[in-house]
Amino acid sequence: MNPSRPRGALSLPKTLFAILAGTIILSLLFYTFWQRLNRKVEDILKDQFNQQQLELSRKIVDNVEAYFDYLENELLAYPWRFRLIPPDSPNFNAYMDSRFQDMHNLGILEIRLYDQAGQLQRFWRARDQADLPKTEAKLPAAILTWANNPKNKGHLYLGEVQRATQPPWQGRLVMPFYAGLFASPGASSPYGVLEFLIDPLFIAQKVTAGVRSGATGYPWIIDQNGTLLAHFEKDFVGQPALEVRRKRNPRLAFQGLQEIQEKVLKGGEGTGGYVSGWHRQKLGEIPKLVAYSPIHFNKGLIRGVTDVADPAHNLWGVALAAPVAEVAGQIGEVMHQELFIVALFFLVIVLATAALIAVALSWNKALAREVNLKTEELVESHERLVQSERFAAVGEAAAYVSHEIKNPLMVIGGLARQVERKVGDEPNALQKLQIIQNEVQRLETFLGDLRDFTRPATPAKQQVNINDVIQEVDVLMAEQAMSQGVNLVEHLDPNLPLLEADPNQMKQVLLNLVKNALEALDSGGQVILSSGAADHQVWFSVRDTGGGMPPEVLEKIFDPFFTTKEKGTGLGLAVIHKIITDHHGDISVSSSPDKGTTIMVNLPSAS
Repeated sequence: MNPSRPRGALSLPKTLFAILAGTIILSLLFYTFWQRLNRKVEDILKDQFNQQQLELSRKIVDNVEAYFDYLENELLAYPWRFRLIPPDSPNFNAYMDSRFQDMHNLGILEIRLYDQAGQLQRFWRARDQADLPKTEAKLPAAILTWANNPKNKGHLYLGEVQRATQPPWQGRLVMPFYAGLFASPGASSPYGVLEFLIDPLFIAQKVTAGVRSGATGYPWIIDQNGTLLAHFEKDFVGQPALEVRRKRNPRLAFQGLQEIQEKVLKGGEGTGGYVSGWHRQKLGEIPKLVAYSPIHFNKGLIRGVTDVADPAHNLWGVALAAPVAEVAGQIGEVMHQELFIVALFFLVIVLATAALIAVALSWNKALAREVNLKTEELVESHERLVQSERFAAVGEAAAYVSHEIKNPLMVIGGLARQVERKVGDEPNALQKLQIIQNEVQRLETFLGDLRDFTRPATPAKQQVNINDVIQEVDVLMAEQAMSQGVNLVEHLDPNLPLLEADPNQMKQVLLNLVKNALEALDSGGQVILSSGAADHQVWFSVRDTGGGMPPEVLEKIFDPFFTTKEKGTGLGLAVIHKIITDHHGDISVSSSPDKGTTIMVNLPSAS
């Protein structure tokens, strides 16, 4: 007799379970605390990093605004210079050529001199660009009106970045800067207008050259229309910032980047983050930290001198972006080392406990697996036996009914046709006789289905490509589908292995399934024919976009004589089920109301 365990003592499995449960709870508590601490430290580092990026973006803004301050002072000096060296003086061209070479090194593409009527009189460009087409620009009417307004005397006018439409800079991004030319301080109207044609890409690339945020972060600049003026990816420059990114990675919407771009082009400054599709040579969804600042052109050293075209819209945006992983990596390595040391301690306890539990309970697992396997086999055998007995009983009854009804039906149909020929012109009688013949024909069709069900043909198997059968059925059913306004759609795997199957029976299966699908659609919709292969099996399916079936109908659809149609026999799917079973395959149905029905057939491949 086994000695009894003292009252209140725990069994070995319970003791081991308590140890394991305590270890897991402590591990979870520690890991939760570590995660919170890690996130807090990471958030602090991200914020500090973004503040550093913001300072860098402000520095770039200062450099751009300083550049335009210099151009502003330079352009304001020209009316005074032209009084010392008038345009009609002999040394004027040489003087302007010398001045242009200096300005060209600062990103000026061309200097243009217009007369009072806005006609181009002279222009200066780089010597190595002498072979470019002659400038055909004419001063825009709005600029001419601005220059002739006495209130604008001593003022400058800065236009927006635009794509040039006339030679020689056609298609290139340019930014015009204008000054009215007055002969004397007392003059009330200008004798001409001087234009600096600025290269915005030159400016943007100069102020971002060598700027790096963290290890691999970089700046980018956009103009008032969201066109990139500077970017690490050189082929992005000159293209719409969002569109060129979406072309490279269409899977991303770049929603976060779009929101940041909208903010900075409204004059906003701040920090944030967005998900990019790459970073330098690394591809994939990469979260990034970003800091952004706007560049205003109406905040020069001499306030109120430069009139900016559309000042609320005419500004640029500067941003610096770097992967979040660079920041997280700074603290992540240390935190993970600490976690590793603590986790190692808990792991030793867990492994020791798990080893004891494994020894104590391994035989239980083996026994449970064996019991489950035998139970599943028994359930499947029972279901197959019940199905076979049901089909056998139905088959015997159906064969008897078919035999007893077939001959009287033939007699009734034949007599109806004879009477129809002798009745003559009696509409009521003819109509009734036609009803008799139609009903006889329907019953004969039913008996044919019944015969197929009770005496199914043995499959004449051969190697078959199921895609060929599907396409043949598609052609056969195309006219009926078109008459209902239904689209037959094929999603076929071109690399299917062959089947060992009866092609005629496979065609019968597919024809019945497609007919059922078309009947489920009143008008319009789709019937999708699909195929594929997996795990040494070939599958095909027929899916419709009809109203679907409720669960109580779904569980009975393979039962003989069960139908929801007014004139259905209830044998179509039962015959299909028998054919697939004879091919050592299986058939399944998934359906729900208002979502359509899918019937899936799996068959073993020939290989």
